[in-house]
Amino acid sequence: MKYLFFIATVIILGIYDASAQYGYGGGGYGGNGYGRSRMGSSMMGAGASQQGPREEPKTSAELVDERINDYVTTFELDPFETEVLRTYLEDHFDNVMGLQKDKTKDAETLRKDFERMQTEFKTNLKSILTEEEIEKFIAMDFSSSAVRKRKKDRDN
Repeated sequence: MKYLFFIATVIILGIYDASAQYGYGGGGYGGNGYGRSRMGSSMMGAGASQQGPREEPKTSAELVDERINDYVTTFELDPFETEVLRTYLEDHFDNVMGLQKDKTKDAETLRKDFERMQTEFKTNLKSILTEEEIEKFIAMDFSSSAVRKRKKDRDN
């Protein structure tokens, strides 16, 4: 699971980097896919207003706030364990986001660093969860459909 997450992250970042370097292709950019059209500076600002505001990436605290209720109900955590988990999650998400932003490391170093972070995170979780619960914790799905299903089950 952790390898799948890492590979997906690397692919997404690679696609984002490639589109930033080479443009978006044909439509409206002179047909060659490289850079701006040759219409002049009067057209340069037109695209920005049509796109609307960009959504900022979520912070680690926002990610934790979205997920903490599912963890608390799934693992029946008391308030102390909930706060410990919140701290572990924020630290882990901060580390992962920092790793994703680090452009100086090669893919193999990034993979090793990510594996080290995952191991450290699992070690931290041992203070509040059993081995079986840790495996279930790591495997939890946070796609929108899975979150809706857990919420529906919780409400019933």
